[in-house]
Amino acid sequence: MKTQQSHLLLPLIIGCMFLYIYQPKLVRAQSPSSSQEIQSKIDQYTQILSGLASAKNTLANQISLLTAQIDLTNLKISQTTNTISSLQDEISQLDHQIAHLDINLNTTAKIFTQRAIENYKIPKLSPLALFLGSNNFNYYYHTIRYTRQLQQYDRDLLISLETTRTATDNQKQIKKQRQEDLINFQNQLSDQKTTLDRQIETKNQLLIATKSNELKYQQLLSQARAELAAIQSILAGNGTETKVGTVTSGSLIATMIEGSSCSSSGTHLHFTVQSSDGSVQNPFNYLKDIQHTDYSHGDTFNPSGNWNWPLNGPIDFNQGYGKTWSTSHTWVSNIYSFHNGIDISSADHSVLSTQNGNLYRGKITISSENCTLQYVKVIDEITKITTYYLHVNY
Repeated sequence: MKTQQSHLLLPLIIGCMFLYIYQPKLVRAQSPSSSQEIQSKIDQYTQILSGLASAKNTLANQISLLTAQIDLTNLKISQTTNTISSLQDEISQLDHQIAHLDINLNTTAKIFTQRAIENYKIPKLSPLALFLGSNNFNYYYHTIRYTRQLQQYDRDLLISLETTRTATDNQKQIKKQRQEDLINFQNQLSDQKTTLDRQIETKNQLLIATKSNELKYQQLLSQARAELAAIQSILAGNGTETKVGTVTSGSLIATMIEGSSCSSSGTHLHFTVQSSDGSVQNPFNYLKDIQHTDYSHGDTFNPSGNWNWPLNGPIDFNQGYGKTWSTSHTWVSNIYSFHNGIDISSADHSVLSTQNGNLYRGKITISSENCTLQYVKVIDEITKITTYYLHVNY
């Protein structure tokens, strides 16, 4: 009876191993041709953008550049979407395979437990004791042979158990990695969609600002160049300045100009920090945290200092310091690639000193715009740090 049970159990174990070895292979949802086609188009648009970036700076070229950026982002969205779909299919298949392997593992474990119990019940006899207790040699031979078959069967059973357990663990590890990949690509897709929205907004804003008129576009460029030159001149100490007196942190030193003004298309404060050696510094290294609304399209906002802000909060954060969204993705990149301060605004137009020091009122004439840019600055006599506040009345 035991011999028949053993012969019936062995095919079951072999079947479990067969199911593991010949389990269905993972199939990617995205066909190679589709993947290659999208990548080919991405490469083409990358070349187009390179050519447009080096072409003459006209409104038509800028619109073409923005349109190509939008098309490229749409392609990347399609590519990421396909990858997400492929990962979701793969995870689904892994779920099926893991469930299948779990069944095999449980089945094999039960059989192994049964065999362990059976082996425990069988008296352990040495070959000599078995020979002496046998009625004849034929009985002894078949008993030894059967015992060895059971031992081999038990070894095969243990190998099957470990193989199935290893396969299950491997598939679970693969699934975990695919789930992490899926989250990363889902986040990437979210970022790409945000980028697309910003690119479309940038294109529309340019069309509205210029009214599709080349002359108006060139005027925008001219205004940006003039503002940049004026700010650089102010930082170099070439503005006309008058010392007012000593102020403390939080003192009212000016007010923001309402609406457009010299080299400014709307109400905002350009705030710059300059060290004693004349180099501009990141204002966020000095300012403390404040409630704000981000209109910068995601520029870095990481205040880590203890200064009060030059405006009462909550503030509107329009452009950050250094390499910003505007310097990377808009027509402003044709003028400068590094923003030397931050642009902010607030419902309260009061401009406040961020530090103790001497207050100066200044102005500089922008001949090309036929206007005068007003600013104030405060110099801390101890640290020699200078703070500049542009586009203000005093």
